[in-house]
Amino acid sequence: MIDIYERTKRFLWEITKFLGLVISVAILVSLLFGPNVPFFGGVLQNVQSVIELLGSEGLGLIIAIIIILSVWNSKLN
Repeated sequence: MIDIYERTKRFLWEITKFLGLVISVAILVSLLFGPNVPFFGGVLQNVQSVIELLGSEGLGLIIAIIIILSVWNSKLN
């Protein structure tokens, strides 16, 4: 039972890392080539709207980034 749990946890962690890379590439492509790029074009607007939802002062964004980075770093160590 523990083996299934560990394999599922590892699988989900690998998918999370992969999706993080996909989002990073999508933001980079959208920044470089503008909003008219197929598939990647609307990513920057979506990320901007999420950042605006977190707060105009950016405090929510800073807290979210700190939490994400602490989880990310704890998995790497």
